Parts: sequence; structure tokens; C-alpha cells
Amino acid sequence: MTASGRRIDQLARLEEERSFLLHSLDDLDVEIRNGDLDEHEYLTIRNDYIARVAAVSKRIAKGVESLDAVAAPQKSKLMYLGLIIILGVMAGIFVAQYSGLRQPGETITGEIEQSPRALLAEAENFFLQGEFDRSRLVVEEILRDTPDSSAALLLSARLHEEAQEILEAIRQLDQILENDVNNLDALTLRGWILVRIDSPELLEEGVRNLDRAIRNKPKKFDAYVFRGYVARYVEKDLERAVLMYETALSLDPPPAMADQLRLFVTEMNDEVGMRG
Repeated sequence: MTASGRRIDQLARLEEERSFLLHSLDDLDVEIRNGDLDEHEYLTIRNDYIARVAAVSKRIAKGVESLDAVAAPQKSKLMYLGLIIILGVMAGIFVAQYSGLRQPGETITGEIEQSPRALLAEAENFFLQGEFDRSRLVVEEILRDTPDSSAALLLSARLHEEAQEILEAIRQLDQILENDVNNLDALTLRGWILVRIDSPELLEEGVRNLDRAIRNKPKKFDAYVFRGYVARYVEKDLERAVLMYETALSLDPPPAMADQLRLFVTEMNDEVGMRG
């Protein structure tokens, strides 16, 4: 991987870490209102989260400046980096949404440290920090006890994908789909992996996976972003790409991603107008 590629991957992980911390701050407000935390616990945890958000935001700002310095001379290169950043951030969000992280209102106190959900959260944090070996160890521990855990299998597939172990990733996604043929998370990730392999047959299968997910009208934006990417850059079908990106925008993606998607939509609409 190039130095720019490594910086982009690091930015994606940092953006997702910041998103996780901000959502966790929202959860704290819910928990104190519900009486799950006392004021001392609330303030201690909140101050820790705020400090971590500030530190991560500072690292993100430095990373963006570094990328801007590299990419500024070439608009096309900047747009390519923007696309990769979007997809990298989206991939992190994709894992976080489905890996068993704490949901709003769930307590963070009590005897939960050894629960599967807590272990998944630990594995996810390792993944987002780029500590893939440690994440894999925790996931393997979960799968020893609950081998059919869809959330653990999904995160394990992401780890295999990160290591370029594509066959292993597909096998674990297939295991999810054996138990749930319309699992949107597995279909979306499976499709995204396959469409990036240089094979017409696998591209076709990957598109079928993404289309199956989209036919079920997912409430998350990831499948639409991936399908829009294929439509634009592989199929050269700008109308479909615009439709996919606009649908993704209607599902409340993160602000940075939304801004980039709107820019892509504007570019494609302009190009369609010029063709007409």
C-alpha cells in the first residue's frame, strides 16, 4: 500500500472512532436520564469521552492537511482520494453498525465485561484502531462459544478482507447467509468484495448480491453507495448511479460522506446534461 493509501486508511479509522465516541456521549445522556448512572459516573465517563474526541479530531485535522498537500495539484487525484475516503469511512461504519456495539439506552455498568456484546465491542475497537491481530483473537474467542453469531462472523469477514484473505471472508459471509438468506449486512459486504475482484463472473455475482440487498429496501446507506460506485465506474450508468447516491443521501449518511455524495451527484448530472 502507498503512503497516501495508509494515511487514507488511518483517517477512515479515526473518523469512525470519533463517530463512535460521539454516539457514546449521546448514550450517556440517555443513561443518566434513565437512572443507570449517578452524576459522578456520568461526569467521569463524559470527560474521558470528550478528551478522546478532542485528541482524535486533532489527529484527523493533521491527516486531512497532509492529504490536501499531496492531492491539491491534481483535481482528478483529489476526487479519487475523496471517493476512497468515503468508502473507507463507510466500511468502518458498516462494521460498527453490525458488530454488537452498545445501543442507545443500554447500560454500561454492571457485570457485562464478559458478555458476547462486550467482547464484540472490544474486537470492534481493536479493528478500528488497526490492531487487527488483537481483534481477530477476540473474534475467534467469541466464535468458539457461539459459532453462528452473525455479528462475529461479519466482523471476522472484515478482518479476512483486510488481510486479503478473500476466500475466507466469503466463506464466513456464506455461513451467515445459510442461516439467513436475506441478511442485508452479509449480502452487502459480499457484493462489495466481489465487485472489486478483476473477474467478470465475480463482478456479476457481486452485483446480484448488492441488488438483492437493495430489493429489500435497507434502511442503511451502505448498499446504495456501493451499488452507485459500480454503476458509475464499472457500468458507466450515470442515471442509476445518481439514483443510488440520492437514495443513500436520503438515509442520513455522515456529513462528510453526504457532502462528497452530493458533489458526485452534481458532477454526474452535469455530465448527463452535456451528453443530452
